[in-house]
Amino acid sequence: MFERAVDYPTAVASYDDAGVAAAIDWCLRRMQGGDTLTVWTSQKSNLGNCAPLEQLMRHSNVEHVTGRGGGGVRGPGPVLMAWAHMDDIGKLIRSGHAGDVRGLCVITWNADWLRPWVAAVGPELLGDRSPWDTAAPELDPLIVEALRALTSVINHSNSIEAAFEKDMVGGAPLALHDARIEMDGAGMQAWALAHGWSGGNPERLARYVKDIGAGKRPRCRHVLRADYVQELRRRVAENAQS
Repeated sequence: MFERAVDYPTAVASYDDAGVAAAIDWCLRRMQGGDTLTVWTSQKSNLGNCAPLEQLMRHSNVEHVTGRGGGGVRGPGPVLMAWAHMDDIGKLIRSGHAGDVRGLCVITWNADWLRPWVAAVGPELLGDRSPWDTAAPELDPLIVEALRALTSVINHSNSIEAAFEKDMVGGAPLALHDARIEMDGAGMQAWALAHGWSGGNPERLARYVKDIGAGKRPRCRHVLRADYVQELRRRVAENAQS
């Protein structure tokens, strides 16, 4: 009942003159009357590294927010994130304001930071496309089916480190691990971002997977059915036949 979807356009741009110019143009073309263009950087001083972004901030309908300051999307309009990690994307676009996003463009610094997100979201590629010639590995269909189920039952306004959400999101990867299903934390985080998880939850999901892979077992109540993994296998088989 809580299923969500990212239905706004996305793009990723190279950090060179052509890529930055294309990213700004991509965002401006998605502005509507009364919109604000949100420009994100990790720190306020980061703007000094990019003259075109500094110039963009002179316009009254452009707002600068920073990851260090905890800034988020406060109103309708496109979002331009410069040199972001996947962790930053979820924290900027929080559940309550996801509907205000007209489009999201990320200027990359290191392609490996975003490779799983690019594979999951399929954004428009701006500027130099060569970093994306190497794709992230696809997730196991069982993992995808588990994530679909989690997406539909957890309340995305809550932290997945509390109550029912922790029982589900901690228990599911634990069951998959016990069934010897190999998990890709970064890929699962990217899938979650592509399907409406926001705030710190996609990052927390990846942390659960990493901790479980290292031998830790999250403290959560057992709420999954005994044949949970078998049921996932059945659904995957049905999907393959349809």
